[in-house]
Amino acid sequence: MYFSSLSWLCATLAAGGAIEATKAVVAGLVRNSIAIIRPPGHHAEHNAPSGFCFFNNVPIAAKVAQKDFPDTCRKVLILDWDVHHGNGVQQAFYEDPNVLYISLHVYMDASFYPGTDYGDHLHCGSGLGLGRNVNIPWPTQGMTDADYIYAFQQVVMPIATEFDPDLVMISAGFDAAVDDPLGGCFVTPAGYTHMTHMLMQLAKGKVVACLEGGYNLRSIAKSALAMTRTLMGEPPDRVIDFVPSPGAVTAVQQVIRIQSKFWKCMYPKVRELERRRELGSQPMHDIVRKWQSMEFWEEYRMTPLYILRQKISRSFENQVLAT
Repeated sequence: MYFSSLSWLCATLAAGGAIEATKAVVAGLVRNSIAIIRPPGHHAEHNAPSGFCFFNNVPIAAKVAQKDFPDTCRKVLILDWDVHHGNGVQQAFYEDPNVLYISLHVYMDASFYPGTDYGDHLHCGSGLGLGRNVNIPWPTQGMTDADYIYAFQQVVMPIATEFDPDLVMISAGFDAAVDDPLGGCFVTPAGYTHMTHMLMQLAKGKVVACLEGGYNLRSIAKSALAMTRTLMGEPPDRVIDFVPSPGAVTAVQQVIRIQSKFWKCMYPKVRELERRRELGSQPMHDIVRKWQSMEFWEEYRMTPLYILRQKISRSFENQVLAT
């Protein structure tokens, strides 16, 4: 990071821009807004700048809105689609029940910047904020529109709808966009419009977007323009690919499994199966097969054959019988 005599001024202007854009939306002066600000903020923590970030613009603006508008801005959703994990935002609200932070980012087993191990799917908040932190960590670069939209449909929108925020804030980094030299992903302007359009269904359309990362000016310009047009009411552009990659599906299913402990909208069978295992219960078909095996032994002296396979399910124990 480079500092100059104007660094303080630029950083405070960026934070102030995020504050004013947010207050205008919460006060009802505009329906939604986009803060075109630099430097970005989501890597800055309370005691240290990091990753080109001095002040964490979005959390600062969210706190100001909650303080100045306690009756109309109690719960805030922060959706971070920057290709890097927003470690500073997570740390700021990790124990806060009124702020839901959802981050989609390249993780690669903590080898991708910022390289912290708390960007994985297992870090879900603590204390009163348990369940209010949702990380969707991509196992590799190269993620596409289909991967992001799949994550939105399966995780982001169900949890966000259940949370029912008063305000939606987007940490709008465009370094997952096509042609970004650092992100290495392939999200198109159309992909960003679809994600924006889905988020506009929340909080009566009160959405504030603040620029974060991005290292290709043309990619930033195209993506931010497409997002802004959607915020202004234009329909999303057409997305060509809707088939997510196997890596994305696996990552999203891991998130669903861990978040099902905190959100009713997540797939409930995971919790039910875990509860049954704790109680020592068995699936009904296993019980039936066991009874049938006993009947065949009594009548025909048939006995189950032992199947020597370590990975096979225990449900096959009574499936193969022989005299």
